[in-house]
Amino acid sequence: MANIGVSAIKLIDSDGDALDDGAGKLNVNASLAGNSTIASGQNDTVGTSAEVLAASTACKHVDIMAAVANTGIIYVGGSGVTAATGIALYAGDVYSIDIDNLNDVYVVATVNGENVQYTYYN
Repeated sequence: MANIGVSAIKLIDSDGDALDDGAGKLNVNASLAGNSTIASGQNDTVGTSAEVLAASTACKHVDIMAAVANTGIIYVGGSGVTAATGIALYAGDVYSIDIDNLNDVYVVATVNGENVQYTYYN
């Protein structure tokens, strides 16, 4: 494992006392919670005005792909996304976002009626 330059980390309780075994050692078991569900969807009518990616759906992460059959560019961003402000996705490109709801993501296309597919995790 690489040393990232941290010389010491000290854990303290709410009273300010060090959390250790008296000999300066601490055993910590930690785990990261994974995603409990995975689901997919598509928006096959992306127009030339910004529109929400999908209906309100709680999530932790979403992967968005411009359909491989698209002829234009899809831009991804917030509610005011434009070709000048969004992340550009050419056909087959994927963009990933950690976000709490699908309806916080907006898309706009340079060609009316383009398609995006998405997979989200919760």
